[in-house]
Amino acid sequence: MNLEALTLKLLTDHLAEELVGGKIYKIYMPSPSALLLQIRRDRDTTALLADFNGGSPALYIPDKLPENPEVPPALCMLLRKHLEEGRIAKISQSGLDRVITMEVDLLGASSRIITKKIIFELTGKNSNIIFLQEGIILDSLKHVNAAQSSYRTILPGKEYLAPPPQEGLNLLTESPQAIAAAVARKAAANLTKALISTTTGIGKFTAVELLLRADILPNKVGLTYEEEQRLAQAISQLQASMQQKPPVQALISRTNQVKTILVLPPQQLEEGMQVRQFEQINAAINFAAGLQPIQLPQHEQLHKLVAGESAKLTKKLQALQQDLATAARADEQRAIADTLMANIYQLHKGQSQAQLYSIYDGSELQVQLEPMLTPVENAQAYYKRYNKYKRAQTEVQLQLNATREMLDYLDSIEASLMTATTKGEIAEINQELIAAGILKVQGKKKSRMPVQKSQPLHLKLTPDTELYIGKNDYVTFKLGGPHDLWFHTKDIPGSHIILKTSLPQPRQEDIAVAVQLAAYFSKAHTGSNIPVDCTQRRYVKKPSGSKPGFVIFTNQTTYYTTPDTAYLENLLK
Repeated sequence: MNLEALTLKLLTDHLAEELVGGKIYKIYMPSPSALLLQIRRDRDTTALLADFNGGSPALYIPDKLPENPEVPPALCMLLRKHLEEGRIAKISQSGLDRVITMEVDLLGASSRIITKKIIFELTGKNSNIIFLQEGIILDSLKHVNAAQSSYRTILPGKEYLAPPPQEGLNLLTESPQAIAAAVARKAAANLTKALISTTTGIGKFTAVELLLRADILPNKVGLTYEEEQRLAQAISQLQASMQQKPPVQALISRTNQVKTILVLPPQQLEEGMQVRQFEQINAAINFAAGLQPIQLPQHEQLHKLVAGESAKLTKKLQALQQDLATAARADEQRAIADTLMANIYQLHKGQSQAQLYSIYDGSELQVQLEPMLTPVENAQAYYKRYNKYKRAQTEVQLQLNATREMLDYLDSIEASLMTATTKGEIAEINQELIAAGILKVQGKKKSRMPVQKSQPLHLKLTPDTELYIGKNDYVTFKLGGPHDLWFHTKDIPGSHIILKTSLPQPRQEDIAVAVQLAAYFSKAHTGSNIPVDCTQRRYVKKPSGSKPGFVIFTNQTTYYTTPDTAYLENLLK
C-alpha cells in the first residue's frame, strides 16, 4: 500500500492532533523493519507504529500493539537512550512530499531544551527511518553508502540530506487556475501524466479522479478553454474539501489488499477492485494492516504479464493499421508508373520532380523522381513499390486479424484472472498462457506434471435446476448437454454458464439468475445494461484450431441486465 502525499497530509494532521504534547515512555522494534513508540498523554496512553516491512511503509496509531522481541536491536537501544521521556513537540510534512518529521524535545545540561528528530521517509522500496540531532545522522533503519546512491549517503555521523525535492505546483496551496493553465501548456502529454508532472502530492488515482470530475477524458491530449476552467473548479473543490478533514476511501484489490487510500471517492475502479469508506485516515490504515491477503502469488504476475502483452499488441495494431493505410496506395503507385512510361521521352536523368497529367483520369500529378536514376528506372521504382504494396495488403491484413484475435484472447484471460480465486484456477491460466506461447518457461523449470483442473462453480437453484459457471471450454462442451441453455456476455470476455433443468422448459426466474451471473462473471461486471447472449448448447461450436474459450454460436436471444451484486454475493455463499 503506497499512499499519495495528499493522503499523507491528512495522516500528518491527524498524528499531530493526537500525539503532539505526549511523552515517549517506551520504545520497541517489533521486527527489524518496524518501530513502536509508546506515548503517554494527559488523558491516557497511545502508540505510534512505523511498519516498514516490504515495499509498502505504514505509519499509524495501532488499534492493537504488536508483540516485541526479548532482545532489542542496536537501533532500538540507541533510540531508548536518546528519546525516552522526550516530549513530542511537532509533527510535520515536508511540503507535499512523502516525508514526515517528528521533533522530540528533551531536557539537556543546564536545563537547556535539546530537539532531536525522527524522519519517516515513506517512499516505497526506499523507505527509511532516520534519527537526527542538529542535522547530523545518529543512526537509521537502513544505511545507504556512496556506492548505493550518488545523490546522498545515509550513515551515522553524516549530515542529513533530504530526498530530491519534487518539481511542480503544490496542489493544495497554489491557485487552481494557475495549476490548470500549467497542465494546458503541456500539449504533448496525455492529461493524466500532465497533471501528475505539473503538481506535487498526487499520483495516477487522484489525477484521474480530478479529470473525471471535470468531465475530461484522462487519456485525452490537450485542454480546451472550457475544460481548463472545469479542471480549475475541480481542484478548487478538492482544496476546500481537504480543509474539512474529508473521509477517505480504501481501494481493495481482488487479492484482499488495500492498494491505496484516496481523499476523493473514486468514480472509476479497476477490474475486480472494491472501495470502502472511513471517516478518518488512521482507521483506514488499521483496516489495511489487518487484512489477510489471498495467497495467490502468481495472480499479480500473470495480471502484469497479460497487461504488458496487451499494451504491446495495441501498439502493434496501430502500426499495422498505418501500414495498411500506406499499402492502400498501391494503385496510386501503378498510375504514377504508367504515366511516367507514357511520358518517358519528356523526362531526363537528373530531374527531382515532374509535373504530369495522369493517363487514367487526366488529373495533375506532382511526381517525385530520384535524380540519380533514368526515367525508366524511376518508373520501375514505382512499379516495384506498387508490387510491394499489393503484397503488403494481404500480409498486413493477415497480421491485423491475428493481432486482433490475440487481443481478444488476452481480454478473455484478463476476465478469467479477475474471477480466479483458487490456486487451481491460477495454475490452469498459467498453463494456458504457456501453451499459447505467451508465457515462456526456461529449461529445467518446465514441468511435465499435469495441472489438476479446477472445478467449475456449481449452483443448485432448485431441486430440478442447476447452474455451472466456468472459464474454459470444459463447462460448455463436457458438462453442457445439447438442449441445455448456454449464456455468455455479448462481445465481452467472461465466463461460460450452463443452465440444466429436468423441467420441460426452464423457468424465466432461473434464466434471469443465469443472465445476471453471466454479467457478474464478466469483464463488464461493474457496468449496467450489460448484454448477455443465450442459446441452446447445440448451437455453440468451437472452430478448429481456435484458442481456449473461443466459440461461435447462432439462434441466440440477447438479454440486458445490471448485476445485483448484493443478491448475487449472497447466492454464491
